[in-house]
Amino acid sequence: MLLTALLLLLPTGCRSDDADPGSALGPADGSAAGSQGSPAARLTPEQRRAREQRVLDQRARAVREGDLPLFLRSLDRRDRAFVARQRRYFANVVQLPLERFDYRVLPQQWDVTRRPGWGPDAQVPQVDLVTQLRDFDTRPVRRTVGFAFTWVGGRPRLVSDRGAADEPMYAGAPAPWDLAAVTVRRRPGVLGVFDRRTAPSADLVMSSVEQGIAQVDEALPFTWPGQVVVYSVEDSAVLDSFTDVPGGSIDLLGAMTFPTYAAPESSPVASTRMLVMAGSVAAGQPFLGRIVRHELSHVALGTRDDGAPTWLSEGLAEYLGARSVPLDQRIIPTAAVERAREGDARLPVSGEFNGSDQEWNYALSWMAVDHLATAQGEDRVWDLVAALHDDGRGTPDEAQDAVLRRVVGMDSRQLAARAAARIRSLYG
Repeated sequence: MLLTALLLLLPTGCRSDDADPGSALGPADGSAAGSQGSPAARLTPEQRRAREQRVLDQRARAVREGDLPLFLRSLDRRDRAFVARQRRYFANVVQLPLERFDYRVLPQQWDVTRRPGWGPDAQVPQVDLVTQLRDFDTRPVRRTVGFAFTWVGGRPRLVSDRGAADEPMYAGAPAPWDLAAVTVRRRPGVLGVFDRRTAPSADLVMSSVEQGIAQVDEALPFTWPGQVVVYSVEDSAVLDSFTDVPGGSIDLLGAMTFPTYAAPESSPVASTRMLVMAGSVAAGQPFLGRIVRHELSHVALGTRDDGAPTWLSEGLAEYLGARSVPLDQRIIPTAAVERAREGDARLPVSGEFNGSDQEWNYALSWMAVDHLATAQGEDRVWDLVAALHDDGRGTPDEAQDAVLRRVVGMDSRQLAARAAARIRSLYG
């Protein structure tokens, strides 16, 4: 599957005026040095985890039942910012179609500094958070989060979601609802997530994605779920959390797709989600619809183009994105037209696709697929996708010529020349 990256973090933060960076947490086995006489200190690590687990079970039940008072019941209220973040988080997640929402306290402790106000018995266990979006995630998504527990009379209470030095306790990619206040919208096949600045354009984005799903579906020779989670956000905390951005700068992108893994490390993909940038929304139609269909094409193809040269994956997405646009409205960069006039075109190298020639690479790849679809039919394009995918084994760039000759009757140089000629023919 071609990935065009991103994702996010649990609502966090704490006041720094009472932080003591030199005060480290106690032993990671759950004991509390210097407080052997307190009720909490007399508990075994297993007993502590059991009581902390009951607190988080209550919290999870509150989310599932939409019960804010129950959700807040276990919080220490002295840190108003912490309480405000938790209220925000609750308001966010109760909007989601949650199939799963559970916590499991782990034996390991987070390596963070603590605040003196947490008390000598404070513990910060790592916690397994399991979520699953109904109809959108094919499997549960597990992330490691953390909470600081303070102990009052042998009872644990949640006192923070960050360390004293503002260390985030989150492993893996966070989601928008972990970082900012969001509004969640739902239409058939589409779950939209918006922040305060993008909420006014929610109807436009949702209708564009819903229509895009139908248009992409019409062009595919296979069936797919036809469902996607789409983020439309401008909050800097969310955008700054995206990693592995094509080209290195999210500000230069119009949209992108990214996998949501079942676990933080390499694992099965639970869903492929997409981000639509504010600039694409502001551009309106037909640009918005075109870029949405491009990203939806990646979602729909899933693993079917894994291992194929990047020019084919991106060229096909460009082709499917533009397919519904009238020919006289299919815009191509002026720089690509000028480059096509120079001659000696070559299909882009996969490892350099999103480099300095990215604009040209996208244009030439699109026209390569467009030429094949026009001259030989769309079925031949799909034959080429299957051949270069090669049942998941893939085809490196250096081996693609043999496949191209067998499937479409030309090598990469000849196809690139025809793609450049098509640019000149259509755009001058």
